[in-house]
This record gives sequence, C-alpha cells and structure tokens, in this order.
Amino acid sequence: VGKIGIVDADTVDASNLQRQIIHGTSTIDVSKCESAKRRIEDINPLVQVRTYEEEFTAASAMRIVGNGFDDDDDDNHPYDVVVDGSDNFPTKYLINDVCDIIGVPWVYSAILAFEGQVAFFNLDGTGPNYRDMLPTPPPPGDVPSCAEGGVLGVLPGTMGCLQATEVIKYILGRKEGLLSGRVLTFDAMSMKFNDVGLSRQPDREVITELIDYQGFCAGHKAKAADAPTTASATQGRTMDEAEDATDDTTVTGPEFHSVQPKECLEKLSDGWSPWVLDVRLQTENDIVQLPFTENDIV
Repeated sequence: VGKIGIVDADTVDASNLQRQIIHGTSTIDVSKCESAKRRIEDINPLVQVRTYEEEFTAASAMRIVGNGFDDDDDDNHPYDVVVDGSDNFPTKYLINDVCDIIGVPWVYSAILAFEGQVAFFNLDGTGPNYRDMLPTPPPPGDVPSCAEGGVLGVLPGTMGCLQATEVIKYILGRKEGLLSGRVLTFDAMSMKFNDVGLSRQPDREVITELIDYQGFCAGHKAKAADAPTTASATQGRTMDEAEDATDDTTVTGPEFHSVQPKECLEKLSDGWSPWVLDVRLQTENDIVQLPFTENDIV
C-alpha cells in the first residue's frame, strides 16, 4: 500500500487503547489522525499518509473520497478503496452512498459485544452494497451502542485485520475470493466463522445525491410528534409510536391484525418496525432465529 488517507476528528484517550491498537500511551491527547500516521510511518516509512482532521459528513465526504490522496494535482483521482472504521449507522449509510455515487468499493465492518461482521461492498460498481443488506436503519434504541452493549477489546483488531486482508486482495487483483455477495460473521465466544449470502436488490433505488443521514437514521420516532392523531396515522408504526400519537378516542380500528409472510416482508422492506415476542420452544428458535423478534423462552 503506497498511500493511505485517514479521517478522524477525535483525539486519543486512554479508554481507546484496549481496542484501538494503532494508538498508545505516548499519543494520549494527540489527534487520532496524527497518532495513526506516526505509527504507520514507524512501521513502514515508505508509506505516504494523508490526514483529515475533520468530521466525515455529507459536507466533506464527496471531497475527501472523490478528490483522493493527491487532490492538489491536476490528475487527481478518487481513493481506490475505502475502509469503514465507523461505529454508527449514519456514517455507514454515508460511506455507502458516497462510494456508490463515485464508483469506489468499500470494506464494511461492524462489531458488538463478542460478534463482528465484514463484507466487501460495491465491487466494480455493480456488487451488492450496504443498502442491499440493510435497506432501512433499525429503529433508534433497537441496537445498543458499544458504550451500552460493550465490546470485546480484541474484536476491533480481529475485524480490522480481516478488512485489511480484503483490501490487499483487491489491490492484488484477486477479486474471486473477496467478500462480495456475502457477509462474513465472527462469533468470538464460540470461535466460529460463518457467511451469509447477499444479492443486489433489483428494485433498489439509484443513489444520486447525499441526504440528511442523522434524520434518516432517526426513523419514524423523529416524525411522530408532527403526525396527525388519527387511527389511519398509526398504521405501519410500532406500538409505542402509536400510543404517542393517539388516544382511546381516536383509535377506532380492530385491536388484533394478522399478517401474511409476503405482506410482512414487504412492510419490513418499507421500514416497518414491529415489536414481536417469539414464544416458540428453544428447539424451534435454534432452527430458525428471527432477527426482528425478542425470544422469551422459560
């Protein structure tokens, strides 16, 4: 790797060191960009490192990725590949959309507790991307943050090494083994790897511009206060959202609704986020675990 760009507006804190292994005690209170640059140059001084000590936002992302390392030159071109080191949904959707618009592949990773995921998105501009895997973000609060759920200290390094492996394979032109069209999952507790197939959705909307990603990931809850308080306004919402927007005098629909599998899939694809209690037996849950349910087995 000849040239690397690093984007981070934060500074190194002692609490980072058990999982962000590129930093050390000697660079506490130093910007993370500068700390990472020093470490990379210490390992290999032939690598050129450019730092962006700023937030990666919709206002800066196109410039950073699109202009590339040598944005001062007349023949500048985008970065060859982007590596995701983010820890939140808005940034991941932003990375996805920027890379899709510019035509740059990116290596995704996500971690929580003892588990991690890695995938290679937007290969050759035609491969599946993040929106094929997660068309709409989960409702706020459904997925705990690392601060809330915790993360095994070595897990970010493990997933980062897998991401680096994908980048090196791509640079070498060994595309046949890349994690495009599949998501690799890792369970550190059982020390097992699995992968799940992923296809490009034929009806996926073409991305032509960047949006407000904080608002996009805020979901329906951010709009509930402005919604009309009628029975029809509660359709497609979760129970708590409906309760926020209505009272007993306005809800006139039936108390129970059934939904068929096909209709359920369509509603989930459109952003529906029901709360579902799974009351099946443990053996049934082991066969098929539904990702949008809460299993309460006794």
